[in-house]
Amino acid sequence: MRKIAYDTHIHSCYSTDSDTPVREQIEQAIRLGLHGICLTDHMDYEYPAEFSESSESAPFLFDTEIYIHELNQLKTLYPSLTIQIGVECGMQLSERVLEKNRKLAKDNPWDYIIGSLHLVEKEDPYFPSYWEGKSADSCVRRYFEQLYENILSFHEFDSLGHLDYIVRYAPDSYDYNPASFFDIIDEILRFLICNGKALEINTSGLKSAGRSQNPHLEILKRYASLGGELVTIGSDAHTPEHLAFSFAQVPALMKEVGLHQYVTYQKHNPVFHTL
Repeated sequence: MRKIAYDTHIHSCYSTDSDTPVREQIEQAIRLGLHGICLTDHMDYEYPAEFSESSESAPFLFDTEIYIHELNQLKTLYPSLTIQIGVECGMQLSERVLEKNRKLAKDNPWDYIIGSLHLVEKEDPYFPSYWEGKSADSCVRRYFEQLYENILSFHEFDSLGHLDYIVRYAPDSYDYNPASFFDIIDEILRFLICNGKALEINTSGLKSAGRSQNPHLEILKRYASLGGELVTIGSDAHTPEHLAFSFAQVPALMKEVGLHQYVTYQKHNPVFHTL
């Protein structure tokens, strides 16, 4: 069984929540023997400043021209590694943010765009305040509903990032059962399949004891049973030590659910890699 040779969800100092120079992520990828990486720094327009752990007035924004210029320079300095240029686009339903996201997608020479939901009605589930005074099930359901509404409105992404991301931050006492949400999850998965969008397997959740990759195994089974075939693999690494995190577990996981290949993207075109 072949190992996963490409990490397509990586952050650097261009993301508000990372201090890692791009060069350090590249050199770690080479040390690990990866064939390629895609940098996907956060662009989350109008992220509420009060939720940011940074002192910046406008968190989760970066200069795309400088970013793309640096990555193109680094491609020439590290020819042994395939370095692709991507972005993690934070989805929101406001027309103003939708227009900014569409412009971001259209006006830049990306290889790959991850569509991710980090905010539910302007609240970040990362913070305990999101969960206060509400049942965990209702919080999770609202997340899935908002995610579905977002992908119906914003179609410019290549892969849907960390589908059940919200459960990473649920109270420790919460017993997450994906089947309780299959009515809305199935709608999300069918949309991806019908519109040629990939589903990301994000291994970041495995860093926490008792957590799983996102999405949960049962959702991956559901995706495959519905006919889904396009899967991207990402560590969501914000530091070099988490690059390709737990990738050794992924091939067996995919085979278990009936998935036998994953994809990377070059200028938004899928490139298939057999396990």
